[in-house]
Amino acid sequence: MERTPDLGAEQEMVRLKERHSEIERRLLELERHISLTPEEQVERAGLKKEKLRSKDRLAVLAQQLKAA
Repeated sequence: MERTPDLGAEQEMVRLKERHSEIERRLLELERHISLTPEEQVERAGLKKEKLRSKDRLAVLAQQLKAA
């Protein structure tokens, strides 16, 4: 019996891809600054961690959908 794709996983992937793009835009914006304030440095570090987590989650979801 053929399994149907998990719509919840697909929706999560779409949401994660959108957030990943938002993070990338903000990181590029921060990189254009000559120097960063301490608050911007903290923001950049947090965004980089969130970007990595979203990339890891996207990989897991992609693997699950591939196996479905």
